[in-house]
Amino acid sequence: MGDVLVRSWTILSRHFLTFAVLVGVAQLLPLVLSLYLLQSLGSAKRFDPSFTALVAGGGIGVIQFILSNFAQAIVIFAAFQDLRGRPVSAAESLQQGLARVFPAILAAILTVLLVVVGAMFCLVPGLVAWAAMSVVLPACVVERMGPIGSMSRSADLTSGHRWPIALVALVWLIIAVVVSGLIGAIVPDANLMAAQILSWVWQVIAGSFTAVYTAILYHDLRAIREGIGIDEIASVFD
Repeated sequence: MGDVLVRSWTILSRHFLTFAVLVGVAQLLPLVLSLYLLQSLGSAKRFDPSFTALVAGGGIGVIQFILSNFAQAIVIFAAFQDLRGRPVSAAESLQQGLARVFPAILAAILTVLLVVVGAMFCLVPGLVAWAAMSVVLPACVVERMGPIGSMSRSADLTSGHRWPIALVALVWLIIAVVVSGLIGAIVPDANLMAAQILSWVWQVIAGSFTAVYTAILYHDLRAIREGIGIDEIASVFD
């Protein structure tokens, strides 16, 4: 797992601008909508979010979830191009992401539901479910599987490796909570828009790293379990 994390950072740093632009543009709409909602609430005489505002916030969250997973599908393909020693093309990555956008989003929704159900019983089942579903998106993008097939494939590939994966997931969750807390502590309460923009920057960085990490994890799991290399895994793109 340490090797996976190091290689993920290496690939991300090599193509950081490309990945950040792809993820940032994909998540730009939720940022604009959030800033507009904050401005609307701030223009009121007192800060009193109405039911409509709460519904709007929930709608923005749904849009952000969909576009975030779309962005990850794009970056996963780009990461595989790097692993193959091929040029990383933003246009080609976008094309491949669009080709798998609907099954990838549906697979992500089903994965979240599974993790939430596991977390309702206890933190540990939720982490195990998270680990088992950690390579759903790469399986969907690379192997062109449907949502259920991608979830089954992820569960099979991660079998026997879930505790190390779950530990990394837990550490990543702690980091995300700490960073979010720091953003809240650094930015004054009166400047909610600045906090929203900083949160968006963090989401772009975190989303880029997560996509690269899951792509490399998927590659290594297949190499271990099936004894095949990157060219065989990614031959579907040729």
